[in-house]
Amino acid sequence: MISGIYLFNEKNDYSLRCRQKGIAVEMSCAEVFFNRLIARKPWRDLNTELQTKSAFERRLSWVHLLAIGLGATIGAGIFVLSGQAAAQYSGPSIIISFVITGVIALLASFSYSELGAMMPSSGSVYTYTYAALGEYLAWFNGWNSILLYLFGILTVTVAWSKHVALFIDIVSDYNVTSMIAQAPVAWNEDAERFFVTGQAINLPAIAITIAITILLIIGIRPTAIVNLVLVVIKIIIILIFIFACCNYVNRRNYNPFFPPNIGSFSEYGVTGMLQACTYVFFAYVGFDSVTTVAQEAKLPSGSLPIAIIGSTIISLLLYIGICTVMVGLVPYRLLNSDSPLSEAIKATPYGLWLSILMDLGAIAGLTTVALTLMLS
Repeated sequence: MISGIYLFNEKNDYSLRCRQKGIAVEMSCAEVFFNRLIARKPWRDLNTELQTKSAFERRLSWVHLLAIGLGATIGAGIFVLSGQAAAQYSGPSIIISFVITGVIALLASFSYSELGAMMPSSGSVYTYTYAALGEYLAWFNGWNSILLYLFGILTVTVAWSKHVALFIDIVSDYNVTSMIAQAPVAWNEDAERFFVTGQAINLPAIAITIAITILLIIGIRPTAIVNLVLVVIKIIIILIFIFACCNYVNRRNYNPFFPPNIGSFSEYGVTGMLQACTYVFFAYVGFDSVTTVAQEAKLPSGSLPIAIIGSTIISLLLYIGICTVMVGLVPYRLLNSDSPLSEAIKATPYGLWLSILMDLGAIAGLTTVALTLMLS
């Protein structure tokens, strides 16, 4: 793709060369329309505009950018999906699934790093596509990205609401009624259709959305600091889980590492492990959020690659540690819940306090994901 950008920037179409020479060229409406669709903007011109016309203040260091990458990446993918994937598809080989998807995500992060360093624009994938493939595909990619972030925010805030309700239920006798913690319409996975829940509103999800919106309005610097603090908190909690629980791992829970296939392609065996790869790749989605704040980075050519590649590698290492301990604590079939890490902790003598801590980590993780998605 990089070589394609250089190729497109060096060549002009036939009609443009004719106009430069003063030769009149007649084109049909279809040709005019097509030329507008594939109109490209040379990356050198883009860089010139970024350096002379940018309205953003460059206030973010590589530490802030790295925290944005980790904030967007570490969330529901590891706190929820890891246990469900192990229970439904792969068993203990979920560890291999995270390694495979991590390597694939790392390769993608290399491309984002190079493009981000070449064209440090907050337009991110829209700008890259505009320079390489033309305006129409850039428009298409841009709207796809907006939809991706939009539906991601919806999913994460609903998961955040569930974890807050669970946390309140654990630490107190108060039971959060579903009347104020569930949307009036929901999706039934078994029937594959929407249904009316009979509830009123998901108040916690609305509250966190409003709070993040206010923070974003205040400015990028306070937003980055809040995100950095929450990222540090959730990483510390993850490390506490790994090192506190590793002594209670039962090696028998790793056998068989590839449970025998039970008749379905996606359930256990090597094929189940590969199916889990498609399920848990969501855990690595988020490093692209770093490129959306490129114009607010102090030294984008150096800090963007560090943040993008660094967040992917750190996430990969943490995920391997979490999955190794999680499937070693309890039989993998017990992990099919919305809070698999809390289920795994039941096999340790730590009791309630570590479960509360893990729920706090999940809340912090989901908060940073929602924050970075809305920022993007």
